[in-house]
Amino acid sequence: MRKILVQIPHNQVELFFTPESLEAIKLLGEVEWNPHDRPFTEEELKARIQGVDTVITTWRSAPITDEVLKNADQLKLVAHMAGSVKPILPTTAIYRKGIRVLNSNYAIGVSVSESVLALILALGHRIIPVDRVMGAGGHPKSAAYESYELRGRTVGLVGLGMVAREVIQLLKPFGVRLLGFDPFVNPETARNLGVELKPLHDLITQSHIISLHAPKVPETFQMIGKEELSLIRDGAILINTARGDLIDEEALIEELKKARFYAGLDVFTVEPLSADSVFRNMSNVIARPHLAGVNPDSRLRIGTLMVQELQHFYNEESLRFEVKEEQLAIMT
Repeated sequence: MRKILVQIPHNQVELFFTPESLEAIKLLGEVEWNPHDRPFTEEELKARIQGVDTVITTWRSAPITDEVLKNADQLKLVAHMAGSVKPILPTTAIYRKGIRVLNSNYAIGVSVSESVLALILALGHRIIPVDRVMGAGGHPKSAAYESYELRGRTVGLVGLGMVAREVIQLLKPFGVRLLGFDPFVNPETARNLGVELKPLHDLITQSHIISLHAPKVPETFQMIGKEELSLIRDGAILINTARGDLIDEEALIEELKKARFYAGLDVFTVEPLSADSVFRNMSNVIARPHLAGVNPDSRLRIGTLMVQELQHFYNEESLRFEVKEEQLAIMT
C-alpha cells in the first residue's frame, strides 16, 4: 500500500483540508500525519521518509535536501501545498531521480487576482482616504476625492503568467483595453488572451493602470526603475503583488512623494516592512504585508485541489500543477 507523509503541522491540518478532502486523502493510501504543532526538522524528515511514496509539504516545511533524498528510497512525488517550491527543493537532484513535483500556485493565484482587482478599485475610488476624512469628522466632497472609474481604462500587465491570466478574467466585465509585456509570450497566445503585446516603456506610457506579475529573476531585478517610474502618467495606478525586487523602491518613494500617481503594494524588497517605512503613511499608497494570496478560502482550495491532483497522479492521468525543472529556475 502506498504511503503518504504529510509535513503540515498537526494544528494546521484543518486550515488546509475540508472534512471531504480529509476523507479523500485517506482513500489514497496509508497517511502519516505530522504529530507536532511545528514543522518537522530535517533530521525528523530524513528518519520518516524511507518507504514513503508521496511527501506533502507547505510553508516552512523541512526541505528535501540531498541528505533527505538518500533515505527517500520509494519517493515518487512531492506535493507542495504552497506557491514556490524553491524553499523545499534546495537541490535539483530530485528531478534526476525521476521524482515529480506539484505546487499550489493556481489555488493561490485566484486570491491574488482578486486582491489586484480590490486594490485597483480601492485606489480608483479613493476608498481609504475618504474613509479617513469621514472618520475624522470631515466631509470629503471635492474633486480630490472623486472616483476614477475602471470601466474603459487601459490596463498594462507586466508578465502574462497564471496570476495575470486570472486578472484578465476578472477585468473582462469592465471593458478595459489590455496591454502586456512578457518576452516569453508569443503574439498568438497574447491575442487569444485579448492582450496587445507592447515594449515595456510603451506599456507604461499608455496604461492608466499597471499591474506587475513578473517572476523574480536576475533579468527582472528593479525592472521598474527611475526611468520607468518617470514614465507613469499622472493619476495612474501601479499595483505590485508579485515581488518587491521588481521595483527600485527608493526611486518609487521619490515619485510617490510628488503625488503624481497611486500605488497598491502587497510586497516589498525587505519583509516584513520596517515600522518606520514611509510607505506606511503615504496618502497615495495602500500597503499590505504580503497577504494577497493567502486566506482561509485559498488554504482550503489548496487542499482540495491538491487531493484531486494526487488522485490524478495515482490514476496516471495528466497533471495540472506540475513544476518542471526549467520552471524551478524562475521561481523565488
